[in-house]
Amino acid sequence: MLTINYNNEEKVLTLTFTGRIDTLAVGKLSEIMAAEPALKDLKPEDKIVFDLGEVDYIASSFIRICVNQAKQVGSGRFSITNSQPFIKKTFKISGLDEILNVT
Repeated sequence: MLTINYNNEEKVLTLTFTGRIDTLAVGKLSEIMAAEPALKDLKPEDKIVFDLGEVDYIASSFIRICVNQAKQVGSGRFSITNSQPFIKKTFKISGLDEILNVT
């Protein structure tokens, strides 16, 4: 469901998600992320990357998590990578693809 890695050299915290991120999964992810020390102890130079390469569905509540994380770290320090075309289109339709740096 979620793997968290921090690259100290590049100052990048990568959260790799897998499977369906439906409403039920978002609740569990929210709990895991709230308890994750790496997310609490971010430094001003740190970046966050959400890797969605193994995700085939996202609920709208996951988009809220993305927006909240982007707000926490500030402009240009949050991105979403490896999105499947359907998921990328979801962010585009919502108008968040550029704001969240979705690729």
